[in-house]
Amino acid sequence: MTSADNDYSEKRNFIRMFVNAKVKITDPTTGNVFEGEGKNLSGDGAMFITNEKFEVNQQLSLDISSEQRKMATLTASFEVVRVEPIDNGLFAIAGTMIDVK
Repeated sequence: MTSADNDYSEKRNFIRMFVNAKVKITDPTTGNVFEGEGKNLSGDGAMFITNEKFEVNQQLSLDISSEQRKMATLTASFEVVRVEPIDNGLFAIAGTMIDVK
């Protein structure tokens, strides 16, 4: 199904799933590690909240962990496509997951 086949409220190729999970964010160029909170996942993207302002097109590595022991940690290469400032010095970071493991 293409996004044109979806109804008006959801024009995505993949349904967005809302998550509340810890995210470990690594900048592979510096090795710096940051923390965030996952907000949503789709088939090829993710959004998380963090106090670090990343740049559009920046490449990162994400480890999204589940509170449930039966669920494996999702690890992915990630490219930032949108950075939105929100309350209290936090940023909503959205992007594309390039290589999911």
